[in-house]
Amino acid sequence: MRYFLKNKLLSILVILIFVSLNSFGKERKGYEIKVQINGIQNSDIYLGFHHGNKQFLTDTIRLNDEGRGTFRGDEKLEQGIYLIITPAKNYFELLIGEDQHFSLVTSKPDFMNTLKFEGAELNSEFLYYQRFMVEQNRKRRKLTQKLKKNKENEEVQKKIRSQIDSLGNQVKNMWDNLISEYEGTVLAVVIKAMKNPEVPDFNISDSVENKDSVRWMKRYQFYRDHYFDYIDLSDDRIVRTPILHNKVKNYFDNILIQKPDSIIPRIDWMIEQTNGNDETFKFLVQFMLNHFQKKNIMGMDEVFVHVAEKYYLSGRADWVDSATLSKLRDKVRKTKPNLIGNKAPNLKIPTSTGEFASLHDIESDFVILYFWEPNCGHCKTVTPKIWDIYKKYNRNQLEVFAFYTQNNKQEWLEYINKHEFDWINVYDPHYISNFRQKYDIYSTPTIYLLDKNKEIVAKRISYKSLGEFLKRKIGN
Repeated sequence: MRYFLKNKLLSILVILIFVSLNSFGKERKGYEIKVQINGIQNSDIYLGFHHGNKQFLTDTIRLNDEGRGTFRGDEKLEQGIYLIITPAKNYFELLIGEDQHFSLVTSKPDFMNTLKFEGAELNSEFLYYQRFMVEQNRKRRKLTQKLKKNKENEEVQKKIRSQIDSLGNQVKNMWDNLISEYEGTVLAVVIKAMKNPEVPDFNISDSVENKDSVRWMKRYQFYRDHYFDYIDLSDDRIVRTPILHNKVKNYFDNILIQKPDSIIPRIDWMIEQTNGNDETFKFLVQFMLNHFQKKNIMGMDEVFVHVAEKYYLSGRADWVDSATLSKLRDKVRKTKPNLIGNKAPNLKIPTSTGEFASLHDIESDFVILYFWEPNCGHCKTVTPKIWDIYKKYNRNQLEVFAFYTQNNKQEWLEYINKHEFDWINVYDPHYISNFRQKYDIYSTPTIYLLDKNKEIVAKRISYKSLGEFLKRKIGN
């Protein structure tokens, strides 16, 4: 009997060892994040994640009376920067990488400085990095204040700048060390993404004309071409951080020259770099459409039309429903005919004297195409300003095609006669010319400027910008 029990125990031990050996090194499934927040009890907390400049919730738990709880799921979370959000909407960040089984402890109200991780090396390093950067920024602000206070002392300024450079080098060293040690992890992805290219000093020969301009252009081109060197756009982990959105926005708002022919090729290049990754492709395509649809810089509607046609209306944005595509198609149809550089659609309509006037028949160096109405509050300010601009030039230099957009003829005639506006006054009470469609007129006043060939050189321009433009081109 004793021999039987001994052998039975030995068999169980062998089985346990076998199971243990088979389990060793196997990836644990799903996620399990044990949380303890001192100072918050019997309350719901949330696990969320960054996605561009937005945050989304992915899990909710209720802390017990000791402030403990566990986020748990059968499927792994997508990797990126996540947030634990308290009932007061405060939050602290953590990394979700390959190993998603760990624990953390922190205390209200100073979550960041009391935060500790167990079983999460990446998060411990990420936390150390965050605290390091907070301290470096504090030191930098202090030195910058000193720099302002010592504007007249060159020796002191030189010393302070050297200290600022030293702080910058410390940060670079920290980045390089973390990237090297944790290559391939989400931590390395995050740290890499924060780096910017270092622009070399281009040696330009003294014999080169406009030496400084040539150097500036070379530096600009290098920075433009290498700005995303440290971001792999085929890796969707970067989408679940705020970094990609901020860098893309900065690139298209502040780095690139604000002209469609500079911006459009870079959009296409960036989207190609996603190399078939659905999530980064979708993120960038959505960003480009929304950003340039709203961008209040003249000419950017050409960028919007390009993105809409190439990525949405072509069928590549397969996540978009038919109703949204229909609205987008209508918007493109209204916008495309009046892009800058296009020949303005002709308008042949009645004048205030009952004759017909054709926009394309006007012989003048420039034509202001002005959509307006007498009772529009803004028009009452703008119309006299345009009249003042008009009077500075002769009709061979500048003409105004003033288009009344409503159908109260008597009111319109009284207004233009009272103010003696003798430019070309036209109206279309029956909307035969389809002007709203051709020029995308949804509000007044709206100003277009055409050249002598009736090509659009400016649109939706303010009267101030209009006056400055004409002064540069004609004089006065």
